[in-house]
Amino acid sequence: MKVNIKLIATDMDGTLFNDKKEFPPSFDEKMSLLKEKGITFIAASGRSYPKQKEVFQKYIDDIYFICDNGALVKHQNNTIFTNTMDMSCVREIIKECEKIDGIFMIFCGLKGVWQKETPPEFKQHITSYYDTYHLIKDYSEIDDEILKIAICDLNGSANNSFKILEPIFGKNYSMAVSGAVWMDIMKKGVNKGLALKFLQQKLNISKSETMVFGDFYNDIEMLENSEYSFVMENANDDMKQFGKYIAPSNNDDGVMKMIEKYVL
Repeated sequence: MKVNIKLIATDMDGTLFNDKKEFPPSFDEKMSLLKEKGITFIAASGRSYPKQKEVFQKYIDDIYFICDNGALVKHQNNTIFTNTMDMSCVREIIKECEKIDGIFMIFCGLKGVWQKETPPEFKQHITSYYDTYHLIKDYSEIDDEILKIAICDLNGSANNSFKILEPIFGKNYSMAVSGAVWMDIMKKGVNKGLALKFLQQKLNISKSETMVFGDFYNDIEMLENSEYSFVMENANDDMKQFGKYIAPSNNDDGVMKMIEKYVL
């Protein structure tokens, strides 16, 4: 069954990429065919733009980037949408986070990523996503507008830092568990779905012409803004209620197979 799709948005880790962080083997071929058909492709991630740009360098002029869980949208190196946090709010969050053992904070801003020296026990989790940053000794040195505070939690984000911080900040900030050891804090209302809706309006593309792929809780709002919403087979079982369809696993090229089946 072929459907009339004009926009495809996909999460990256656990969705488009396999567990080794590799592109699907047929990605180049499929991207060429989508470009021929005039279909817009969006890479939507909790990652910041510098890392997304590095990964998708070959396609930098062809695709849109939803970055930092929807706080930033980029196209051809131009910023077309942004939603930053008030610095007084950032300082308030820092104060509470410093009370929690086993976490490491990363600050994603318009000028780049800001962080202290990475402790050895966190490096395996952080370097895949944040390998270029402004090194600071004190959080007061941050000189930027902050899009997102990323928290790496070695005790498990869903059961530790999120449970501690959500009762304090949940009413006034957007908070998302974005991975087994990751959670993100953004300005209230910020999420991938808001950024996707902005692009749909900008490009005059409807929900019924949109296909979305995701696997984790920070993809929920984006999935809800698509008529053709796919949750990956490898997702947690409680995530699968948020998609109209189930795509094969990220390790089985699920995104490419569904694009081939429904679009190409």
